[in-house]
Amino acid sequence: VRRKRKNLGGIPTASMSDVAFLLLVFFLSTTKFDLKKGLGINLPAASELADKKVRLKDENITKISIDKDGIVRYKTSNMPEAEEISMNNIQSVVKGIVTSNPDMVISLKTDRKSKYKYMVQVLDKLQAAGAEKISLSTN
Repeated sequence: VRRKRKNLGGIPTASMSDVAFLLLVFFLSTTKFDLKKGLGINLPAASELADKKVRLKDENITKISIDKDGIVRYKTSNMPEAEEISMNNIQSVVKGIVTSNPDMVISLKTDRKSKYKYMVQVLDKLQAAGAEKISLSTN
């Protein structure tokens, strides 16, 4: 006497790895990677003069500082103290400074605890204002 086997339902998994591999290949081949990330900064080429310190006149330096809270201040040689400036006004102020003195160097000093986005925003404003000589530092 033969017993009838109950047909238990199941999911065929024999081709599961093929389907997973095809999905992986599909997503890898259709994904677009954006490789243009970061800041477009042209750094000067290294030269023999790189180790020598350059002395600038105080009237050719504008100091811009960003504190840990993202507050931006600027100071020129004819100002007794640094003044707070909003992100919206940086471009117009720097444009006026650079237009009046083409030899102006912008010294951008960022607090180590400040967010990176503040420095990027200020650099974007400086670039839009036409500032070409920028010195970066942290404290």
